[in-house]
Amino acid sequence: MEAAAATPPVPRPRTAPAGPRLPPLPGDVKALAIGGLVVLVAGFFWLVLGPGRPPSTPALLGHVDAGPPAVKTTPPPPRPPFKLPWWR
Repeated sequence: MEAAAATPPVPRPRTAPAGPRLPPLPGDVKALAIGGLVVLVAGFFWLVLGPGRPPSTPALLGHVDAGPPAVKTTPPPPRPPFKLPWWR
């Protein structure tokens, strides 16, 4: 008995007080979270390791149509909003 009295008691580690516990998540919420994480990781790997962009977009049918030339319109001659005797 004296050997047991000679060793000091081992202190227990302190733990944080337990707060209000949340109920566990349902299975469908866990599945959606895991699915979203898988899609996010796959998208990241596609951006990093996926094929690069082409240097330029190829033209349809092998050539580029410049389109019609721009038409320059001349403005009409100025006219007053009503008849003036000195205006022709």
